[in-house]
Amino acid sequence: MLLTYFSFSQNQKEAIVFDRKLEEVTISATKTAKSIAKLPIPVMIISEKEIEEFGSSKLFDVIKRQTGIVSVTTKTGTEGLQMQGLDASYTTILLDGFPIIGRSFGALDLNRIALVDVEKIEVIKGASSSLYGSNALGGVINLVSKKKLIDGKSTTFSLKHATHNTTNASLIYQYKKEHLQLSNSFDYYNSDGYDLIDSDKLSTVNPYSNYTISSNLKYGISDKILLNTNARYYKQEQVYTAEHLNSLLKGKSNIEEWSLGSSLKYLMSSNFNQQIDVYKTNYRADEFLNTEEGILHDNNYFDHILLQSELKSYFTYKGLNTVIGFGMTKEELSRRDFSNNPKQDLKFLYGQLDATAFDKLNIILGSRYDSYTDYTPVISNKLALGIPITKKLNINSSVGSGFKTPDFRQKYFDFTNSTIGYTVLGRDVAFDRLATMQAEGMIQEIVPFSELISPLKSETSINLNLGIKYYPTHNLTFDVNLFNNKVNDLIEWQLVAKGVNNTNIYSYFNINQVETKGLEFNASYKKTNNLEIKFGYQLLYAYDTEVVKDIEKDDSDYYALNTETLTSVRLNKEDYFGLFNRSRHMGNIKLNYNLNDKTELNTILTYRSKYALSDSNGNEILDTYDKFVVGYSLCDVAITHQINSLKSCQIGVKNIFGFTNPEFISNITGRLYYMSFKVNFK
Repeated sequence: MLLTYFSFSQNQKEAIVFDRKLEEVTISATKTAKSIAKLPIPVMIISEKEIEEFGSSKLFDVIKRQTGIVSVTTKTGTEGLQMQGLDASYTTILLDGFPIIGRSFGALDLNRIALVDVEKIEVIKGASSSLYGSNALGGVINLVSKKKLIDGKSTTFSLKHATHNTTNASLIYQYKKEHLQLSNSFDYYNSDGYDLIDSDKLSTVNPYSNYTISSNLKYGISDKILLNTNARYYKQEQVYTAEHLNSLLKGKSNIEEWSLGSSLKYLMSSNFNQQIDVYKTNYRADEFLNTEEGILHDNNYFDHILLQSELKSYFTYKGLNTVIGFGMTKEELSRRDFSNNPKQDLKFLYGQLDATAFDKLNIILGSRYDSYTDYTPVISNKLALGIPITKKLNINSSVGSGFKTPDFRQKYFDFTNSTIGYTVLGRDVAFDRLATMQAEGMIQEIVPFSELISPLKSETSINLNLGIKYYPTHNLTFDVNLFNNKVNDLIEWQLVAKGVNNTNIYSYFNINQVETKGLEFNASYKKTNNLEIKFGYQLLYAYDTEVVKDIEKDDSDYYALNTETLTSVRLNKEDYFGLFNRSRHMGNIKLNYNLNDKTELNTILTYRSKYALSDSNGNEILDTYDKFVVGYSLCDVAITHQINSLKSCQIGVKNIFGFTNPEFISNITGRLYYMSFKVNFK
């Protein structure tokens, strides 16, 4: 990932310039610096100011306020995200262009990622596999680290205290002198957790604490060579509890994560340069549970390692920008519930052309080839066009293909939940395990085991976007984007056998096609420097195409219980609501108002319409007769006061209405108060 901007108008001795400041520049979308206004693909930038407006200290806290992005709680209680109706497993999350690993059920916990050293967040919506390969089927989120542009040193300290005895302290030190730039940061977070349900022995979120240390260094070795390194270390400890046979189990959960990346860029000429990246990261989670007598009840671990190297070449000529890259990735995962320690090797090659034709038409054309050791090679393509109709009206369109390989869990999982009574087997281990159990007379076949011999296929997708950007005045903007995603060979678990005690045994299959489509609308109005209002809305339809076809048949087998008449009714197409955990409507209104030269008021109101988490009437689909989570609104308010040029303070309330839904929503805790203090040392 290129994190510096090169200026060629200066003499050769000053050819390397650290991070020339450009307004609204996105890098991750095209791997070349380009103004967001000229990008013909759906993209947004979350600025440092927007991060600070509501005292956001974790990625989860700021990303959930964006139009078209929904925060969702995973099966393990961590915070994931949903974009254009696609699950968190389809979105790649990067830090300065390098991938963050350690996913739980496909989702990356956004509470792990501190924002103390983040300058901006780039969000790319739509298939991005043509640049980033697997897991970028739904989009890319890239966090860009802060940079110091002026020679000298600076230190910033902030302290925040909030409800649930939550404390967040952070410190960032930056230094720049000529061709050397250094940025070091430390973030500490501690919380007592909270409990939304008093009737059980467990807390909704147990007490936890974590800290993050990061360091970024840029150094111009010579007039033509630039070195860029970054390192990050994260550690978390949390109380771990569970309930078993009416007794409380208690233990600890520990997470340790580190990453180290290095880039070397060689400026061969004003039109051509090359860059080599080497990156390694490790995510390790350990947890144990003891009985009330102190006897070990359960012990788990998860250890994921990724090593990636990449060589990129950039060529620029008369408005034509080209990037060509190739590289290798090695992954290894070790965990208790695996029958072995799986490894995966990847070799990839990509190229992208970014050009302006006829002095108006913006074109992005890209393709990537991914060759895995265990899968058929995949080619991903993307074409985007931007047409400026007038100076105030742009039409953008893009089409891209994406893919996602089966993850290690879907291939090698060997897990039994003895409390509830079920077993989940990864596709690569299922046939041998089931054949052995069948020979011993322990199970009854539901699905022919011969269907488990062939390996899982990669999920693939086609993504379409059509957008209009309209700027009627300097202070008023409108942005509308229509989107459509079709995901083929979706991987889901399904019942394959029954045990002797009527326990269920599941495995993974490529079973169907899903489609998400809708529109996203954003508007912004700014009156001088005193008032800014932003409005965002998403309309989403997400459904299983096979279910739609089956319901439309004359001999459809889909029925539901009408709870009002207590009769069984045959479902029609209008009764089918779609995929679980998707809301039809979502919106937000943001207001920023300067009360005076030193005091600023920020407020945001978000709305999410009804959705359902599971089937409640036994037909295995979501229909209008199921039990839904009711729609809700959240409102945050913050006041920031600039004490002087070096000091500021902030007070705020999150979820000012005090909304909670303990039965279905574990990540909304009720009304939260906070105050913070920030000081800069020059």
